[in-house]
Amino acid sequence: MNYDDRVHALVGFWDCEFSRLTRPVSLSTSPFMKNTHWKHTVFYLQHDIDVKKGDVLTGSIANRKSKTNFRELDIKISYHYNTPHLKSDQINMYKLR
Repeated sequence: MNYDDRVHALVGFWDCEFSRLTRPVSLSTSPFMKNTHWKHTVFYLQHDIDVKKGDVLTGSIANRKSKTNFRELDIKISYHYNTPHLKSDQINMYKLR
């Protein structure tokens, strides 16, 4: 963490490199890059986390095509926050439409 703060959500974004072209192209939806018509995705947490500068949040993300609608994704985010002042292991489920 860069600051003492409260975490409400995680942001998902993607980068894509077309490096083998005559003129390579890089596409990004990163919040640190210039805005495009593609947007990043915000995954709001079920429980906010109070964090301290220097703390580390670890976890994993898994997704699959929805069984009920082929245009949707079912997403599972597991995260672990273990510090001397707090230990939290959470799983959040999302549907991306």
